Formats: sequence, C-alpha cells, structure tokens
Amino acid sequence: MGILRGQFHPSAKLTDDQVLMIRHLWKIGHRNIRVMARNHNVSPSNIKKIIDKKTWAHLNEFWSGSSGSI
Repeated sequence: MGILRGQFHPSAKLTDDQVLMIRHLWKIGHRNIRVMARNHNVSPSNIKKIIDKKTWAHLNEFWSGSSGSI
C-alpha cells in the first residue's frame, strides 16, 4: 500500500477540493488568512502552508480531485 496523501490521510482535516478552493481564493485576492482558517476549522499557519504549497504540494491548479468544482 502506498503513502496516504491529502484527504485520504487519517488525520486530514480538509478535502482536496477545500485546499484547491483556499488556493483559488488567495489567487483571486482574498487575503484574510484568519477568516479562511476559521471557515475551514484549521489554524492560520495551516492555511499559510497550503498557500505556499509547503503542504498539500501534490495538488495543483489543473487537478481538481473528484468533483472538478473550481
């Protein structure tokens, strides 16, 4: 069995689609990290790491998981 990444990891608090939405919001100019963190029930530092692609690096803007909602 391979390494569990992203939403399939047992301790994941976000889905792939939520991570892509966070990055999309940042890209279009939403700059309030605290609000994004509160809305997704994670810490602001977690949001910053997602935006900087230090976590969830296996996702990119061209792959939108199962739903393709962005």
